[in-house]
Amino acid sequence: MRSQRFLIVAILACFLVTIKSTPLSDISDSDESTSVDEKAQKRPDDDSEFDGFPFRDDDESLLDSSRELSVQDHNWDVLIFTQQWPVTTCYHWREENPDQECSLPQKKEFWTIHGIWPTKLHQMGPNFCNNSANFDPDKLNPIEDRLETFWPDLKGKDSTEWLWKHEWQKHGTCAMLVEELDNELKYFEQGLTWREEYIMSRVLDASDIHPDSNNTVAAINNAIVKALGKNPSIHCLYDGKNSISYLSEIRICFSKSLELIDCDGVKQGDAVPVGVPGGTIITNCHIGSLVHYPSLVPPLQRKSHWKLPLVNVYKLLQFLMWFTL
Repeated sequence: MRSQRFLIVAILACFLVTIKSTPLSDISDSDESTSVDEKAQKRPDDDSEFDGFPFRDDDESLLDSSRELSVQDHNWDVLIFTQQWPVTTCYHWREENPDQECSLPQKKEFWTIHGIWPTKLHQMGPNFCNNSANFDPDKLNPIEDRLETFWPDLKGKDSTEWLWKHEWQKHGTCAMLVEELDNELKYFEQGLTWREEYIMSRVLDASDIHPDSNNTVAAINNAIVKALGKNPSIHCLYDGKNSISYLSEIRICFSKSLELIDCDGVKQGDAVPVGVPGGTIITNCHIGSLVHYPSLVPPLQRKSHWKLPLVNVYKLLQFLMWFTL
C-alpha cells in the first residue's frame, strides 16, 4: 500500500513539473515620453512567429554573387531607396539567433540605409547585372566614414565592407544604366545624398510620430505623404509570439532622372496596395492593427517552456514528506 501511494505521488509530481507556461511577452519600458500602452492586434491570417520581414529575397537572403547570371532583361523603371529602423532589424536577428550581435547607432531616432534597388514595375529585380564590374573598396575611401555612419552593416563594422560589396554587385551593377550611378562611388554617394535629404526620423517627428509609440499604418503613411508629397511603401515585421507589428522599413521611389516619384506599381516583397478612405497605402503591415515604433530592442524572450514556481516546489516537497510518512 505504501509503495502504491508513493507511485501515485511520483506520477502526480511528474504531471505538475510538465505543466507548460506561456512565454514572457512584456515589452521593456523606454525612456520616451510618448509611450502608448495599447497593444497591437494579432494578424488573423498569420500563425508564424516572425513574418512580413521586408524583402526576404533581397538582402535578407544575401545571395552568393559568384553564381551564374540568369538570362534576364537588365532594364528597370524605378529606384527603390530603402531606409531601415535598426532597432527592429536587430530584434528580428536576435530572436532568430540569440547569439547574434547587433551594433545599433549611437544616436537615437537614427534610420540607416538598407539599399538602392533598381526595379521593374510589377516585377522583382533585375539583380547582378554585370559580373565584370568588380567591387573595389578603395574607390569608397573618400566617403567611407559617412558610409560607416549612414550605411553600416548592423552586424558589426567587420562585415560592413562585405555588405557594400553585396549591395554593389547585386544592385549597383544594375543601376549603372544611368550616368549618375554608373560607377561604385556615384552609386553609394547617391545613397548618402538621399539619406541626408530624406531623414525619416524628422519626417515622422513632424507628425508627432516618435519611437516608443504605437500608430496606425495610415498615420505613418499620411506623415510621409505630407512631408514628401509622394506615396511610399511601409514595411513591418510581425512578431507572432506577442502579436505585435514592428515598424521595420520605409521605402521611397525615384525615376531614372533621380526625381522623387510615387511607389505605385512597384512590387516590393509581400507589400500590396491597400485601399483606405482617401486613397491607397502600399504596405505589408496589417492595416487594421497598430504598428509599434520601438525605441529599444525588446528583452529576449524566455526560451524555456517550463514553469514551476519555487513556492510550488516547496509545497510539493511538504506534501511528499507528509504523504510518505
